[in-house]
Amino acid sequence: MDNSALEQPEPLLYGAPSITIRKNISRNGGQPFEDSDVLVLSSRSTSNMHSEDSTQLYLDLRLSKPLLPDSTITWGFAGIRVTLSSTPLRFRWNHYIDSQGRDGPPDEGTMTSCDGEEVETGIGVNPETGEQEQYEERWIDQPVTPATPFAFLTSSREPSESIGFIAILGDHALAMRQNHSPNDTEFQVVRMRILTSSSSEVLFKQNADTLLPLLESALCGFDDWKGSPWQRGQEITLQEDRWTVWDAGMTGGE
Repeated sequence: MDNSALEQPEPLLYGAPSITIRKNISRNGGQPFEDSDVLVLSSRSTSNMHSEDSTQLYLDLRLSKPLLPDSTITWGFAGIRVTLSSTPLRFRWNHYIDSQGRDGPPDEGTMTSCDGEEVETGIGVNPETGEQEQYEERWIDQPVTPATPFAFLTSSREPSESIGFIAILGDHALAMRQNHSPNDTEFQVVRMRILTSSSSEVLFKQNADTLLPLLESALCGFDDWKGSPWQRGQEITLQEDRWTVWDAGMTGGE
């Protein structure tokens, strides 16, 4: 594997990567419910505070419950989250790949904290109806053990041009890919659980004949760090494809 870093270092990243699950969602003021197993893996941020235009890479996969190999994708997307304002705290999630298509309205929401949960409110597309509706989502961050390695990879140096995204954090590994060609928008995804440093299991996959070997290759390279983690901006080889490290390291003390 090519572990050579680029000569020009990338800007530093701040904070910590996160594992977030959705507790519930309500629409148009209705009762909260949860019909999906929602997992979001997010990188560190380009700012140490929620300053305007700070960014982070994320992958968001929503599967029908209960989570089984034959679950269906209720929604899956990945890209860059941008901070639009700090007061109130408001984000835009740019969908560079999207299981429902990439031409929808902007995905924006306002965040507040309540009883240890993050509450997101906004107006967005209801996947079941295709209509714009008011919504409220409640999110919970999952703890990440200190000194845990993590990595976020893109298939292109510019995330907006990437057709593939990979995230490895804690006991989770996600990979998504979708061509930007209008004639080939097949959404590919793999979700894995990392059991030990040398073993993992596939929890869900769709259209993953080539994507699963890519994720397995990333996990192998991940296990071979041996105290020398990938560096931000570094190019690595996975299954003869070139990928860029958007973020990588060890949790805690970065």
